[in-house]
Amino acid sequence: MSMDPSVSLEDLERRRRRASSVRKASQTPQPPPQLGTDSEAMAVINEIFNPRLKLPESTGHYTLPEELRADDHVAPQDLDIAKLAELKEVFTLFDTDCDGLISKDDLRFTYTALGNEPNEQLLEQMMSEAHEPLDYEAFVQLMCRRTIELDPEEVLIEAWSKWDDHGTGMIDERKIYEELTNYGDKMTISEAKEALSHAPMAKPKTLEEPPMIDYPAFCRMLGGMRKRKN
Repeated sequence: MSMDPSVSLEDLERRRRRASSVRKASQTPQPPPQLGTDSEAMAVINEIFNPRLKLPESTGHYTLPEELRADDHVAPQDLDIAKLAELKEVFTLFDTDCDGLISKDDLRFTYTALGNEPNEQLLEQMMSEAHEPLDYEAFVQLMCRRTIELDPEEVLIEAWSKWDDHGTGMIDERKIYEELTNYGDKMTISEAKEALSHAPMAKPKTLEEPPMIDYPAFCRMLGGMRKRKN
């Protein structure tokens, strides 16, 4: 290979050094960019590890739901769509033969699959409460009648959020026991324990954190089928 006579040895050496320095710089690990505390990424990270519940605005004094009878028909537009989605999952679980109907055989099979011994008298009683045939629409109406006296989920969340000062979605379990047993229509300790026996507990972040109730999850369990009346 011939060398270009117009390029001097000094120029070649300078080019070699320049290329070497560029190559070394590209191979040097760069420190990760620093995230500001107000950056969008840090906001997302903080929301994941320290989620805050958007507390509902109070709508004023609590009013009793309108009086309904067990045989009243509830229109679909009056029902909470999230609850309807949950009921659809439950209906699919019970409809073991996928024929669009829940029969006594479906109930018997479901009980057995869950590890429970099916009681024929109980199965007959459950089927007698529903209008035949027990399709999805009849199943929804049955659940509406069974939960007709329960408040909508958002009403319950609004009430419980009064004890959540910082929007964490959690309430100290001891605080609720104190409220139930010392104020208003006072409960006994055993009554308070029974009322909160199925309350979902939040996963503690430290060993020192007291038992905390995940009250939005509790309200999902307790809420009725109807939407809140405006």
